[in-house]
Amino acid sequence: MADAGRRGPTEDRGVAMDRIVHVARASFAENGWAGTSLRAVARDAGVDARLIAYYFTDKSALLQACLQPPPGYLEGIAAVLRTPLRRRGPALVRNLLAAWNNPPTAIVLRSIILTAAHEPVALERLQLVFRNSMIGAVADSLDDDERLVRGGLVASQLVGLSMTRYVWRLEPIRRLPDEDVISLIGPTIQRYLTGRLPGGTSVTDLQPVMSTDSHNAERGVG
Repeated sequence: MADAGRRGPTEDRGVAMDRIVHVARASFAENGWAGTSLRAVARDAGVDARLIAYYFTDKSALLQACLQPPPGYLEGIAAVLRTPLRRRGPALVRNLLAAWNNPPTAIVLRSIILTAAHEPVALERLQLVFRNSMIGAVADSLDDDERLVRGGLVASQLVGLSMTRYVWRLEPIRRLPDEDVISLIGPTIQRYLTGRLPGGTSVTDLQPVMSTDSHNAERGVG
């Protein structure tokens, strides 16, 4: 009787939250924001609907929780960045494959990508993660004036590989052995990191033009 008026959760906080987030991730990925209801999430998670407000406040906060990178993902990228630059391309591919080959991590990555495809908030979150952990981290580790361009190219390859191999599951890329994928794509990423970029596409090529135009404008030169 002493528990009759008790408010709040009756089971371990982490267990309930993990179950709610797991169900919500699947719903946001499949049904989007509009098609996801807190009541349905609570039902499928086997909890009282009031627990979602208790743990996450509202639907927006729940979505943010669903968009958090899986445990160890950012740490894995950070470890790769300690790899010597001349071997970093294959190491980035190997790290990505290892993440996707881990079922719990793959579930989170897939749901984030699918949710970002139709939810602006999710897309902004995904961009932030890549900018800070992938593009930003890779770029900051390179002593190269073209680091922003190179970081973006690396991200485009890794996101494209994730989509074709693990989300769309396109043949034959989805069936290629990991070592073949590393051998095929690793050199391309390595070229983006350290090779010469064709076509004069570089940040440094743009800077003198922009600086000259700005200088001329200040002097009144047209």
